[in-house]
Amino acid sequence: MKAGSALWGITVQTFKVTIRSKWLIMFAIVFFFFSFNLPFLSLGSLLSTIPAKNVPNFIQVVITTSFSLMPLLALPIGAVSIVEERESGSLAFILSTPTSRGKFLFARFCGLLAATTFIIVLGFTFAALVAFRLSTGTTQMWYVTEAAVLLNAAMVSVSLVISSLSRKRLTAYGGAIFLWFLFSYAGDTTVTAPILVAANQYWVLLPSILLNPIEVSRLIALFSMNVVTGGPLAITSSDIGSTGQALINIFGMPGAVEALWVTMGMWMSIMLASAYFILTFQDIR
Repeated sequence: MKAGSALWGITVQTFKVTIRSKWLIMFAIVFFFFSFNLPFLSLGSLLSTIPAKNVPNFIQVVITTSFSLMPLLALPIGAVSIVEERESGSLAFILSTPTSRGKFLFARFCGLLAATTFIIVLGFTFAALVAFRLSTGTTQMWYVTEAAVLLNAAMVSVSLVISSLSRKRLTAYGGAIFLWFLFSYAGDTTVTAPILVAANQYWVLLPSILLNPIEVSRLIALFSMNVVTGGPLAITSSDIGSTGQALINIFGMPGAVEALWVTMGMWMSIMLASAYFILTFQDIR
């Protein structure tokens, strides 16, 4: 009972500290502007709601602009969540109680995930309600939100690895920004993917797709909206890009979706297991 109370206490405390973070508040303001997409919402206000034929364009813009930005929410906040406790000496105190390192890590993960997910869900929900007014387009935005939450969970897991490895907050911040750049820009296959697809070298793209959580979550969102089935609100097959077409060619449509979900699951589990392994065998001073 005491262990459960301590676990819940760390989770709640992490949530409260994170939700009041200046970085999270600043990010929330910027993220709301990106998720609302003011030009489209202006169109919606003039026409009562966004026309059905423009819904795919709205969703594509939301995914393109917000998904590459989203790691900046979880990575910097999570990257200092453990090292900050280490520097202040409170981590050694917490771990001197019956709370194990594994429970502490799990509680910290839950608190960070709850706070950052709250911002994401709130932003996309407002965007959907304002843009679609509870029309069928709201359902499409749900798939985007679902994929965004998966991406956020993966980034929280990655951030805990950074925080477990780092000894100083400045180092943790640097590692977080570097990884964001790596995922968002260094891993961009916009130029190379079409060339490889045209040459039927689909398998060459697999590492660059599966090792980039941003691209994986983007494709999950698009595939979840039945991207190749047609219909007034469907994203066309060309919208999934060369990477999506490569996955369909390799795995087939159902297999591609399963591969993407498994990949995100592996990102979360492997990163959390790595953070636990590092924290377990690390001298806490």
